[in-house]
Amino acid sequence: MTRGSRSAHRAEVAFDGRVERSSGPPVLNTRREGSGPPLVLLHGLGSTLLEFRAVRPALARRYDVLTLDLPGHGRSRAVPAGGRPDVATLTDALERELDRHGVTAPHVLGVSLGGRLGLELARRQRVRSVVAIAPTGPLSPPERVYQTTALAAARLGFSVLSKVADPLMRSAVLRTATLGLLRARGWRTPAGEATELVRGFAETEDFWRLLRYAILPEATLDYHEIDCPVVIAQGSHDVLTLSQAAWLAVLVPAARFRLLPFAGHSPVADVPQRVIRLVDEAVAAADHG
Repeated sequence: MTRGSRSAHRAEVAFDGRVERSSGPPVLNTRREGSGPPLVLLHGLGSTLLEFRAVRPALARRYDVLTLDLPGHGRSRAVPAGGRPDVATLTDALERELDRHGVTAPHVLGVSLGGRLGLELARRQRVRSVVAIAPTGPLSPPERVYQTTALAAARLGFSVLSKVADPLMRSAVLRTATLGLLRARGWRTPAGEATELVRGFAETEDFWRLLRYAILPEATLDYHEIDCPVVIAQGSHDVLTLSQAAWLAVLVPAARFRLLPFAGHSPVADVPQRVIRLVDEAVAAADHG
């Protein structure tokens, strides 16, 4: 596959592995571009593959980048009603997508829920390295209540704002306030991108089931099964992650913890060059491991 054809490629794979070419929207909407070692980008709850807009072009200059919408997000269909969209089921879907693309052991950059899925892929020996930014993980009961309440309030608030997002997001002040749960430097986000973020969060098809099955329960991993390089990072101005990233940095063998100054829960747009350096750090560690 050429670099140009990868840029326009979209995946259409059913949960049973069958290819769907014309029967409705794709299960996992993907974008593949660039050349070099394979790198998979996994976004967080309520987001889409657009979360990586600030870093994807630079990463594609030296990596074979596969970015996708998680099940129930963006243009990807949700897990069928009879199934539970928990971490195991979501990771199964990711593995099928990797197999379809012929990607056996990529590097992973994941944010929030995407970071948690990256760690699960690592536990399954499917990746060479992981950069997990603000991954979901172990929390005390009060912290979990706070986090769940904040996510639910954001969903409800964004659902209201999505109807008037176009004019509101033209104001840098309103963008900063609206995106405060996710980004510490919301004023840097272009108005159009801010509108897409608000609408993406508001329109996530399976938000409530994902919150219930993938975020609320913390099924403890056997972290000692992870034997690839792992970098766990957290923004200094992250108001959502709380202590979970620090706990995971202790629990995952040889994990490196990095604090991202002046960055929020989803710091890709806040400090894009720093995020790119984290990927390079993890890839270098895998190459010399």
